Amino acid sequence: MEQFNPDIVDTARQCYERLGSKIGAPAMRAGSGEFDQLASVRGQAAACSLIERLFPMAVR
Repeated sequence: MEQFNPDIVDTARQCYERLGSKIGAPAMRAGSGEFDQLASVRGQAAACSLIERLFPMAVR
């Protein structure tokens, strides 16, 4: 994975702004925590590979 799709990043930014930090920040931390847990079990390369397969529109 080299970069995030700028359209997805912009959509996430807009959603965060609509939700506000009280909802958006915990959601971001939860997603990050899930990735960290997956990476600790499978390794970072395997976790990144899974993300690329499941969300090809989000990363390049």
